[in-house]
Amino acid sequence: MLKLNLTTAEHLIFENRDVQKILPISMFSYFEQWRVSRQIPALRQIGKRSVLDFLDCLKDEHVALLEDFFKDRIYLEKTNYRIIENYKISLKEIEICEFLNKIKSFPNYSTWRDNDYLYISFWR
Repeated sequence: MLKLNLTTAEHLIFENRDVQKILPISMFSYFEQWRVSRQIPALRQIGKRSVLDFLDCLKDEHVALLEDFFKDRIYLEKTNYRIIENYKISLKEIEICEFLNKIKSFPNYSTWRDNDYLYISFWR
């Protein structure tokens, strides 16, 4: 099983043009941004951002293409780099506490509600 995350994506995907050819043309910009960031040291953060955006846009069909190419299962590990997360939870759900226990790395929150829903905003 191959683990695809921020560190391994550069080696497995961004440095391998054969892999890039099997992915949709819409992802080409991520690879070009990363390539430019390797040539110009001042743009290193843009390269990291392009890897994060690439991982974020991968869908199940893209992972299936990668699994066929590598002939191995792929575990996609996405990084949540967002600052704010908003949730809308129906008040009819019984397991609101279970849902809230799954949320990690957001120390600040704000809640409000109407007749049917509980709205929660988390931020870092």
